[in-house]
Amino acid sequence: MEPIRNIEQLRAIVGEPSELTAKKIYPHLNEQASGFIARSPFLALATVDVDGMPTVSPKGDVPGFVHQEDANTLYIPERKGNRLVFSFQNIMATSKVGLIFMVPRCTETLRVSGTVELVADADLATPDAQGNAALLHLKVTVTEAYFHCGKAFIRSGLWDPESWPEDTSKVSFGKEIGDKTGKDQAFVKQVDENVVKSYRSNL
Repeated sequence: MEPIRNIEQLRAIVGEPSELTAKKIYPHLNEQASGFIARSPFLALATVDVDGMPTVSPKGDVPGFVHQEDANTLYIPERKGNRLVFSFQNIMATSKVGLIFMVPRCTETLRVSGTVELVADADLATPDAQGNAALLHLKVTVTEAYFHCGKAFIRSGLWDPESWPEDTSKVSFGKEIGDKTGKDQAFVKQVDENVVKSYRSNL
């Protein structure tokens, strides 16, 4: 199987965008984008390290948890998490960021690109999570924003309850760690119980 190595090969397969498609791309957040962010309880944050290796991190809170200062500035509050700080190390190394905002039951998503920095002293009225204030904020300077069509959500049936699988079992972090470290089932059970407790009381 030969890889596609140039844009000509790629365009021969996927074709060219319509003349109107490029007109939906803005260098700032317009009225619709601002309204979408105000309704969004979830986003995916993509960053890249100095070697070009990307990672994507989910960020979620109450709708409107991302504060918009102006048409080119967003503040994303950081809550308690796994403390691996992979995304934060990338931010400090390259300052590049990509965001995808989602709104439940809406098939369109908002894509935002720009630069980002970490700030610990932002005096913002971002909502607390169960009484816990943000640890810090990600200050995003927007350079590009546009809405992505809903075909991926329509094809996947992500918002369609009738397409959801019956198996809603959770991921076992105890098994993930236990398999790697050779721990027994008692360890697995304890880790999984601790995760459930943290979901209830440590958001």
